[in-house]
Amino acid sequence: MKKIKPLLKKIVRYAPIALTKNEYYDRLTKKIINKICTPDSVCVDAGSHNGKILQMMMNAAPKAKHYAFEPVPDFFTLLENKFSNNAKVYCVALSDKSETTSFNVVLTNMAFSGLKKRVFEKGQKDVLIFSETERLDNIIPSKEKITLLKMDVEGAELLVLHGAIKTIEHSKPIILFEFGKEGSALYEYDDTMMFSFINETLQYQIFTLKEWLRNQSSLSAEQFHQYYENGEEYFFVAAPRALKEN
Repeated sequence: MKKIKPLLKKIVRYAPIALTKNEYYDRLTKKIINKICTPDSVCVDAGSHNGKILQMMMNAAPKAKHYAFEPVPDFFTLLENKFSNNAKVYCVALSDKSETTSFNVVLTNMAFSGLKKRVFEKGQKDVLIFSETERLDNIIPSKEKITLLKMDVEGAELLVLHGAIKTIEHSKPIILFEFGKEGSALYEYDDTMMFSFINETLQYQIFTLKEWLRNQSSLSAEQFHQYYENGEEYFFVAAPRALKEN
């Protein structure tokens, strides 16, 4: 089985059409990164996991020093060993405050690891560790301008945005973010709060990845709510309103 899994991943990755929803999103993400990045564009990867998206950022912007955040120790070590020449890698979870807190590592599905413990089906194994949390505004230098902020933090996306307001206001980056009902509920917020913060506080607009690439209209609050309820889309783009209007 251990030999079969890597083979299956290669089949999914290199198939002419996306065979899974995650692969579909990865391919669109790559297109967006290549579209907005120049060789010296600085990118931020919050929830780097195994570095797949970070590698895309480096390929599109090889002259930049990127920022990667991954609180799971094994993945942090992997990222640091592989990418430290081109990225500043931090073993912290981005959030809206600086503190030491518990972090749930899901041993049987590492992608579900996060600050809050999910409710799993039988057979899942997890363990609590201690992790540092930090605000992105406390890490990115005030004069540094970033082009892209990607977030895949299992429900803590709104917390990350709250901790990155100054950076976002200064840089006006494109924001790629995962967002779903199960994850956000752990942090006691919903699509209405997320939509309001992005559209009113940040003065951004939300799109599906495909619609942004096609230069189509942004999502209304009702459309965003429908995706939140039915789960048909769970990865989105947020872009500054003025930038999209141009």
